[in-house]
Amino acid sequence: MESSPVLAETERAVVIPPTNSFAWPPFANVTDLQLDSGHRTVAAAPGQLFSVSTDYFVAADPCIGCSNQLVLGVVGGGRECFYDGVGPVQSSAAVKLLAPSTLGIFPVYANHARTPDCAEALRVTEGGPAFGLLGVHGDPWDWGWGSVTNVRLNGNGSHKINVFPGDKVTITTNYTIDAAKGGCPYCVSQVVFGIEEGSKECIYSGQGVVNATDQSFSLTAPTQPGLYPVWAAPQWTYSCAQALSWSNSGTPVAFIEVK
Repeated sequence: MESSPVLAETERAVVIPPTNSFAWPPFANVTDLQLDSGHRTVAAAPGQLFSVSTDYFVAADPCIGCSNQLVLGVVGGGRECFYDGVGPVQSSAAVKLLAPSTLGIFPVYANHARTPDCAEALRVTEGGPAFGLLGVHGDPWDWGWGSVTNVRLNGNGSHKINVFPGDKVTITTNYTIDAAKGGCPYCVSQVVFGIEEGSKECIYSGQGVVNATDQSFSLTAPTQPGLYPVWAAPQWTYSCAQALSWSNSGTPVAFIEVK
């Protein structure tokens, strides 16, 4: 039996938030919120740092015993104050946030608080308006009798690319199989790759010990905008066709953004 990776509740396709600017009148606003150099979506390994940047304005509106706090965070992961004070100030900021330890798609958010300090702001703002999405991938992934590593999308190793609806996506990966470590009577080891709401393909069907490097194949992207997992699923079945019929999702190993 293959291992069961820990998945988030939002491991499936997610629509990208409609805006990356927010205001909390009359205290503050943030504009042009971005993930990793100009994107609204990004991928990272579990517990990996990723960057968030923004422009912001804070008004001159003091309160007794408190300051304006501006917070960036990712649901299930890290959050940081990037401003603590009383304006007026207009500037920009960049922070590093810690990705969640579970696999899936997570909203990245901004928020505002008026509290005595940053620690209190972080305590009371465990969420906020979402402006982007983080995909946490499981590459490398080892399930006991096999593994998938070094997944690339259209030659890109960032684990996330942008595509148009219905595009063909070339996926290149390494995989290993040691059939003696798993199995069932008379059945065959299979590895299936797919894109959530897109196409899927059986990329391996066989027995024995296999060490495959730079294996490429193509999958079709969904037709609706959003962030979609590219998933891998090991199976023990009697044919590739049966493995495809049983596999409609799996471990997210990369992501595509359909524009």
